[in-house]
Amino acid sequence: MYRRILIPTDGSAPSEAAVKMGLELAKSLGAEATLLYVVEPVVARILIGPETVPYYPELSRDLEVAGKQALERAGGFAQYLGVSARTELKQGNAAQVIVEEAAGHDLVVMGTHGRSGLDRLLLGSVTQKVLQHSPKPVLVVRHPGEEAT
Repeated sequence: MYRRILIPTDGSAPSEAAVKMGLELAKSLGAEATLLYVVEPVVARILIGPETVPYYPELSRDLEVAGKQALERAGGFAQYLGVSARTELKQGNAAQVIVEEAAGHDLVVMGTHGRSGLDRLLLGSVTQKVLQHSPKPVLVVRHPGEEAT
């Protein structure tokens, strides 16, 4: 039924909980997993452009490094579980990229929310947008200890 599972991550605790559950599900189903991290343009994140921030290139590189680290952690867990998984680091609007990638998968597994604070306010809920637009089923994983609202 679910042979290809898309598991987006942003490295946050709720996202990491979803990665673990998604990979455990993939293992139990004998499915393959795609671990996805989307680096959003800095402009979209802080509403300013490269011409206004002297360290813009370094900030962009730092975001990419954070993505690679999150994918390394997720890939390591997949390897530990013996799950066939590939990692993808993409650029763009997170919700849009996830929805596009979902088309090539049978299921999306993601956390209830990722980053918090101003980031979340500016970006809106990526999970909510994916739920609204995904062509495939989405399993939303609540972070342990998170209260239902």
